[in-house]
Amino acid sequence: SSTLRSLAARFFPPSGRSTVGGPLKMAPPRWVQNLDAFRSIPTDLAESSATGAVMTFAAVITCSVLFMCEMSAFLTSKSRTDVMLDSNQDSMLRINFDVTMLDMACDHVTVGVWDAFGTERMNITKNIQKQRIDHKGKDKGHPYTEDELIELEFSNQNFTTEEMKELDADWSSSSDQFKHDNFQSVIDAHDFTFVNFYADWCPHCRMFGPIWNQFENRLNTGEVPILDADGVKANVRVLKINCVDFEETCQEQRVQAFPSVRLYRRGAKDNGYSSYEGRREIESLSKFAKDEVGKRHMHTGAHYHEIFAESCRIRGNVEVARVPGTVHFQAANANDRTLNLAFTNVSHMIHSFTFGEETSRLMSAVMLPQEYKRHVNPLEGRSFTVDKFHQAPHHFIKVVHTRFERSGLRSYQQTHQWSVRTVQRKTIPQAKFSYDLSPVEVVVRKGDRRWYDFVTSVFAIIGGAFTVMSMTSGVLNFASAQFKASINKLG
Repeated sequence: SSTLRSLAARFFPPSGRSTVGGPLKMAPPRWVQNLDAFRSIPTDLAESSATGAVMTFAAVITCSVLFMCEMSAFLTSKSRTDVMLDSNQDSMLRINFDVTMLDMACDHVTVGVWDAFGTERMNITKNIQKQRIDHKGKDKGHPYTEDELIELEFSNQNFTTEEMKELDADWSSSSDQFKHDNFQSVIDAHDFTFVNFYADWCPHCRMFGPIWNQFENRLNTGEVPILDADGVKANVRVLKINCVDFEETCQEQRVQAFPSVRLYRRGAKDNGYSSYEGRREIESLSKFAKDEVGKRHMHTGAHYHEIFAESCRIRGNVEVARVPGTVHFQAANANDRTLNLAFTNVSHMIHSFTFGEETSRLMSAVMLPQEYKRHVNPLEGRSFTVDKFHQAPHHFIKVVHTRFERSGLRSYQQTHQWSVRTVQRKTIPQAKFSYDLSPVEVVVRKGDRRWYDFVTSVFAIIGGAFTVMSMTSGVLNFASAQFKASINKLG
């Protein structure tokens, strides 16, 4: 017992000092050591390998690359967008435009505005500037002749066999197999239409009937060719209309006596006919038809061309209410010149069409992110043309107010669609820009990342890289051991 006490006094002196090796370090309790989650393996029990070295090197490179990428993403701020109700309480909106009307002189171009409140302003001149632009090339533009207009307007007509039977038939009875509901379509289907308006009760009509039937048969069968001014055979149709059965049609044509013989030209409207007052004989009727048709150039191969010798570039702005509306450009008669407005061409090229104040637009061009700039003026440099009469481009623009919270900048972003409208023959074509303001706005904010997101990502990168490399190394070592074992067995 004395020996044990001496050993205890030597190794565990009361002063806390060891007589053998200096100060004594108190070991932690055993239960604390059992909580160690990072237990190490003695160096003598660990085995290093070339595969492990390669995997370690690969893990370091992978961690370094991913860390740099994560750091770059953390330091680079990305914007985010939120959609909310429009906070802009302005009552008016400014529309800026710079448009070239390709075939319209400045004296005839007008600007108008219509909005959903029912407000309509025509021929706006305030804040509007017009610039004359000469056409390039030899053709300086010239007006269409009446013959050209008719030839071009009806050049694309196509009828089925049944439709032509309807259009060529006599209007003798309302109880036959045909509808006889549109006299204008009959006129428009032929170059000329020679019509005899008669009534069954009229004795003069009954006497003239056989002569007209013979004349009708000779011309409709082509026995007597009718040529136009260019020597080209014209499409002339001869028919008769019974004003007892078709009283309404005769009233519309203002037939006041029977028989009334008239030669209608294609496209003719009110009073667009020549009345025959000669002898009621086949030879006289034929001579009248040849003389009248021979005055016209019906099939000259007319083509669409420019009317004016200049174009007009029109710049300016208009203040409109912040409600859906339309800005339109159209032709109008000048003080010294009257046009057939229904045949004007409103093809155009857009240099600029934007919304908002001029200062905001200039700031947007400099400060807006690139992905937003292209939606401020999406129509810039685009041309919209039509190649036929009674057509007009129609633009549909959706306007979205966009606010950039960091810079305080406001911008109007646009989406655009367009189509070619077909207008009625007597309607004046208009180049229309219909706009609609969205009730919501887009708020662009800076999208910052939290520091703990960055730290979490870094830990995930390091842990994941070393875990994957460790698993890969283990698989390679196992495969290598199995391969060596199989070689030894074979040896």
